[in-house]
Amino acid sequence: MTECCGIPMTFETLSERLRVVAVRALAFCKERYGSNGVKIEEGIDDAIMWRPSFYLKVGKFKLIAVEVEDNLYPGSLKGAAHDISHYDFPIAVYQACTLEAYLGDPNHKNINLLKNHGFGIITVDEDGNAVIQHSCVPLAQHISPDSFERAISKLSPKMKVAFRSAYAVYQTSETQGLQDAGQIIEAILTSIADQAVKKGDLTASSSGGALANRIDNMYGAQPLAGHRAALGGAREFVQEFRNTASHPAKSAKQAAEKIRKCREGFLDAINIASKLRALAKAKGYTIKLHVG
Repeated sequence: MTECCGIPMTFETLSERLRVVAVRALAFCKERYGSNGVKIEEGIDDAIMWRPSFYLKVGKFKLIAVEVEDNLYPGSLKGAAHDISHYDFPIAVYQACTLEAYLGDPNHKNINLLKNHGFGIITVDEDGNAVIQHSCVPLAQHISPDSFERAISKLSPKMKVAFRSAYAVYQTSETQGLQDAGQIIEAILTSIADQAVKKGDLTASSSGGALANRIDNMYGAQPLAGHRAALGGAREFVQEFRNTASHPAKSAKQAAEKIRKCREGFLDAINIASKLRALAKAKGYTIKLHVG
């Protein structure tokens, strides 16, 4: 390996300044995540057209791939997002750039686009210090803050607080985040069952026992017959999210599938909560949801 100005000529397609960024960003990532499976300027797979500046393996079932570029949110990343999200190996993607480029983005317009679309950002200053400005999860897991806020817009204030807490957890652990969302649905269903008993729409004996049985009893209750779609969806969700959360992945493909299912399940939970809230409003029930 040759050197130029003390910088290894590894990233030969980059300018001298960006080679410094690439070398420092790579050293930073290796120190932070280890050196397992490091590849430089190589494609990840034929299914992904994008070729990152470098990537490495983290743990058994995750890749971190980095695009070194001062042009914030380049077309190469925009085009790669779909392929990466559907690839059978979880991949988190960062753009590494100079600190100058990061600070020079007017109103952080492109920075915000990167973040909102699920990409992380690493900067390297003039002294070669690399810093993660914004961390990220695998693209298949990403739910943008804007999408999340739109999804919860029809929920009650307490439901919004509860789901925001679950969303914060989801950002670092998709499995635990889904479990937290599932617990919100369980709490809503329990409250609806209690209210149905108070209103005489459900017998006291039908409101106890396992959650699945309580949902079935509400589904079969004549006063709730007009809301069977919401209750049926809740029943299906409770069964599915428990299966998803309880089965550990044994391969990269299973890990990718699980992440996608967790994302789908988390968004489903919000949708079901909205439908259950509509049920409660139609029946005059007050949902008591304890947050925290």
